[in-house]
Amino acid sequence: MPIAPKKPSSIKKKYHAKTLSDDGIYLNWIRSLDVSPMFADYVWLNISAFDLAQLGLGLIYDIAPIDFEPYNIDFNFVQPSIDELMQGIWVKFERKKLEEEYEWMLDTDLYVSENFVPDYVGSVESSRLRKGVYGKTKYGRSYFDPLLMREFLRATIMRARLLRTPDISYKQFLEQIKEILDLSKIEDKHLYNRLMLLFSAQKHAFILGLSILGYSFLTKTEGDCAVIPFMDADGNIYDVKFRTLDQLLFGFILGVTPLGRGMLMPKNSIFKMEDGKKNPPMLRALLSKIRSIISKISLTAWAYGNYNRPEEMTKAHASERMEQYDMLQWQRRLIEQWVRRQIPPEEANPVKIRQYQNAILQYYGWKAKRHKWGFNAWKYATDDEFYSWWIEHWTAQGLNRQVLTKLFEGAKKWLPSLIQQKLRLGERVRRSRLRLALSR
Repeated sequence: MPIAPKKPSSIKKKYHAKTLSDDGIYLNWIRSLDVSPMFADYVWLNISAFDLAQLGLGLIYDIAPIDFEPYNIDFNFVQPSIDELMQGIWVKFERKKLEEEYEWMLDTDLYVSENFVPDYVGSVESSRLRKGVYGKTKYGRSYFDPLLMREFLRATIMRARLLRTPDISYKQFLEQIKEILDLSKIEDKHLYNRLMLLFSAQKHAFILGLSILGYSFLTKTEGDCAVIPFMDADGNIYDVKFRTLDQLLFGFILGVTPLGRGMLMPKNSIFKMEDGKKNPPMLRALLSKIRSIISKISLTAWAYGNYNRPEEMTKAHASERMEQYDMLQWQRRLIEQWVRRQIPPEEANPVKIRQYQNAILQYYGWKAKRHKWGFNAWKYATDDEFYSWWIEHWTAQGLNRQVLTKLFEGAKKWLPSLIQQKLRLGERVRRSRLRLALSR
């Protein structure tokens, strides 16, 4: 027997009770404290590997550290004023300007000089694959970075890992996206291998700044090298030997790294160790940022309940945030109903209908992300570029190509205006409350 859909009014009330009411905010705060150990593990396991991978890719592709996401993401908590508190602004976050604290993040040359032993700076500089300049750069010694390619390298590749945690799914994503970006055949495999090397080292060895107490194994060694198991993008299994972290970040590893995408490394680390023992600047910055992110978990409940006056907490009908949520849900229901009417009878079973709805909701949602990093590649892509990836992605899930094409062609006539409405709607309450606080 089919389950009757819930009424929008009951969904609104549930959202208010669980997110915006005083009891909801308190319970969410208690839950954030309960899950803080798991959150800390999640951050250490992912952010450390992402940040280190991006520091290595920055050298290989000549991208400054501050341009990478999530590497450049951290926030400071700012105490709201009395006028802002009266408008329901309980917490304020300002993006931390990491480049002011660590100037070397702004420039790749400065990053190299500040973090590497002077004797090896010349070798690192000569090995970098620099950005090409038409008419000046020699063929084969540079790369060119159109907008989508740059967005993919600086953020999307890491966001995709969070969306596609199974290794096979992540590998398929990279294979699909390379057709839009015109990546060379070796590039998607190289990007996959670099990140997976770090995840393997994180689990099978103990490396300062990467490994986790209680998760990582003691390092297996052969001679003076650490040994970790590794499966590359082609499914080949290796025992990879290395001596230092920098060898994993940007070193050349025979059988794993393509020519031109890694440096020949000495036995000892080329990172600059202050006083011989302290961490290099890049590792100190990484550890400081991760601790900062973990320390803010208790503010999550207030961030979700923000722009919410005291009287709105107790009276659901007075809540602007609840009405904003309802309008966003109305847009979702509109899209789902439209998709349902377009699906031919032979495809109209409940599972397929849900998949087709999710496909169009992805077109709607990924083009209109406001807060999540890693989605700008989809925002900047033209409809044709987005469609090239989107159609392959959803046909691989078993959906009919002709039906998908019909849905996309129909949706792109009216969905862009709905996307713009969503973006304006998402900002409406915040802008209104800030304006009222300033006018007092």
